[in-house]
Amino acid sequence: MHLEFWYALLVFLHALLFVYWLGGDLGVFYASRFRNNSAYDIKTRQVVGKITADIDMAPRTTLVLMLPVGFSVAVASNRIAMDALWLIPLWVGSLAWLALVWWLHIEKDTAKKQPWAKNDLRLRLLLLAVLTVLGVYSLATREPIADGWLAIKVLIFAACIFCGYMIRVTGRPFFEATQRMNKEGPSPELDAILRATASKPRLWVKFIWGFVALAAFIGLWKPIL
Repeated sequence: MHLEFWYALLVFLHALLFVYWLGGDLGVFYASRFRNNSAYDIKTRQVVGKITADIDMAPRTTLVLMLPVGFSVAVASNRIAMDALWLIPLWVGSLAWLALVWWLHIEKDTAKKQPWAKNDLRLRLLLLAVLTVLGVYSLATREPIADGWLAIKVLIFAACIFCGYMIRVTGRPFFEATQRMNKEGPSPELDAILRATASKPRLWVKFIWGFVALAAFIGLWKPIL
């Protein structure tokens, strides 16, 4: 009964992370339209910007926690050939990464957090590479992940990390224009830049929605692959 409780708790947390990931992204996606609307004054747009940034911490948090929770569920259900002791450094590393993600959100000194933001990005690219190799190798050899559907979920998670990276790359002009607007106030020039640059990162957000929903469905379906 004791082990069944902890396993059920892990599965529950895993499902909860999917809910907050999709729900948080949807909230940010919707609220950002008000931030970019020139019909609102600068103070209103700044408040909306802060709200969207705070809501965005839900999907940012779930992405980090999905790693240790997902692997814990896989180990507990014997779906991956991995010693349970490896979960300890995985959880410690993930919680340290989560602390960094939250610190980057709370800290307002751009110069102070810039090198740490780069380290966060490097970590995401490293995870993207490791998870991609793990997923492809497992599909080819059935080791260390024997179930093909689970290996595909790992690849989908890697795809979500890639989409997050592309949001940063394609959204850089948008974020820079937003920072200018907060300092200088709105102008027809900045509003035009915001409208022109908002669509590309939004596209990658929609890809994340699709990937997260697909991963949840595959996890419930568990097809034999």
